[in-house]
Amino acid sequence: MSSADISQQDIFEKTNYDIRSLDDEIRADGLCGRLVKECYLHLINHHELTAEEASRLCYGVNYFLHEFLIPDRQVNLFDITPQLIRQFGGNWYIIKNMEPNLAELTSILEGVLAFYDYCRNLKLISEQQLEEVQISCADLDYYQSRIDTFHAIENDGYFKWDADCSLKS
Repeated sequence: MSSADISQQDIFEKTNYDIRSLDDEIRADGLCGRLVKECYLHLINHHELTAEEASRLCYGVNYFLHEFLIPDRQVNLFDITPQLIRQFGGNWYIIKNMEPNLAELTSILEGVLAFYDYCRNLKLISEQQLEEVQISCADLDYYQSRIDTFHAIENDGYFKWDADCSLKS
């Protein structure tokens, strides 16, 4: 399915985000970009956020979805779990960024929460999933601790640090 073949309704069809092949990943990535743009408009029109604030939130979730969830985890974005958010904030984000910091991570997680709140409003995820996303995104002390312990790693301590919040399922 090329981007020209994608209808507006396709971006709200959950199964279009299933990833089993490279073509699926490319399709999900393209649809996801369109869905984030719809979220942006929703934040401006229904939550009356400024364009700058809506952009900041959408930038955060865009990073989470396009860099982590779709290409790295190859997970349907509507199958969000607390474990995926913890893997992102407590490991992946830290090892993939030269200067991981809580301010940047918090901004990303705020975007993740805003996006999944939008998805809940569309009934694309359950209320329970949204509550789990809220709890996982709000656990800032945990993420700060993970950043701090990462910076304090000595010798072969990385393996223990990694095991405490592994990217392995």
